Amino acid sequence: MPTDQSLTLNDRRAEFVYEGARLAAIAAQAPVVPVSWVEREEPFRAQFLRVIERQCSSQRCNSPEELHENWVQEYMKMGWVYGPIYSRERRTHPDMVPYASLEQLERDKDAVFMALCEIARQFIYEEG
Repeated sequence: MPTDQSLTLNDRRAEFVYEGARLAAIAAQAPVVPVSWVEREEPFRAQFLRVIERQCSSQRCNSPEELHENWVQEYMKMGWVYGPIYSRERRTHPDMVPYASLEQLERDKDAVFMALCEIARQFIYEEG
């Protein structure tokens, strides 16, 4: 598969983490499975790139709780609110609650996300 030389290191890491987390959600039969990376809207992609840049730096969140709270704040900035049913159109998400209120599956998704970020940080890099 040819590589797209126009993608930055952070772009490659972000797509890896996003698609890995999406596949994990599918495998776990999670109630919310995001659309593919290429289908996401630009404001989401921009904030996700910022998250990945932070998570692959020394400023990364060190716990799933901290990561989740940051995620809720970022979603709120994009106009999302809590809603019992996930809806991209209405911008409602059932996981916009405190970490302690999440079901175990959702806590597991946060831990998987952190692990994927760590894989990206350690093993996706610039050659040379």
